[in-house]
Amino acid sequence: GSRLYYTSTHWLTGVQIGPDGRNWYQITNELSSTEIYYAPAEHLRIIKPEEYAPTAQNVPAEDKRIEISLTEQMVRAYEKDTEVFSARISSGIPDNRLPDEELPTGTPEGRFRIYSKMPSKHMGSVAGGEEVEERGGFTLPGVPWTLFFRMPGGYALHGTYWHNNFGLQMSHGCVNMRNQDALWLFRWSTPVFDSAKVESHRDWEKTGNGTQVIVQVPRLPEDET
Repeated sequence: GSRLYYTSTHWLTGVQIGPDGRNWYQITNELSSTEIYYAPAEHLRIIKPEEYAPTAQNVPAEDKRIEISLTEQMVRAYEKDTEVFSARISSGIPDNRLPDEELPTGTPEGRFRIYSKMPSKHMGSVAGGEEVEERGGFTLPGVPWTLFFRMPGGYALHGTYWHNNFGLQMSHGCVNMRNQDALWLFRWSTPVFDSAKVESHRDWEKTGNGTQVIVQVPRLPEDET
């Protein structure tokens, strides 16, 4: 059976009485509606809305920006020129062997906007099982606190439960963060996530012209000639 990892987040799609006579929560695979799992309710914790409620709403949205330094492997949040948050990240590892039509595995540089945020996303290859492993793919259910900033490719900042190597490049293009750091940005940034407007775990394409995300490799002083 599939594993649910500690600190991953999941959409609950139902409740059933389990073989032990207690409540078990139903979880439906976001990439395949026919794939359904069950877990004892006492093994999961319901995340209350106030835990991911928006913060700094008195700050004008245009005064907020997120800067990602690929050289330093750091993310910083600013309100105008004041740094209000910083954390180590793991950005994407570039793969120069990929065909031109493949999406780059290095985190893209440039100026973007957060267009969608979700508390939980299933990331990785659509195919499951051994086929994923054979192709060198990956499947990551329950990725927490996702902030999507570039399409195509679904590049996002998000929480990470599968490694703790922050400060080193690790990902397939996304910006890996500690869960608590991703949650901080999730709450602080725009567009505001409204759980009342999300009718199902698939209903995530809530596009919005949100907080600016600047991804850059800062120039060193000797480069300025």
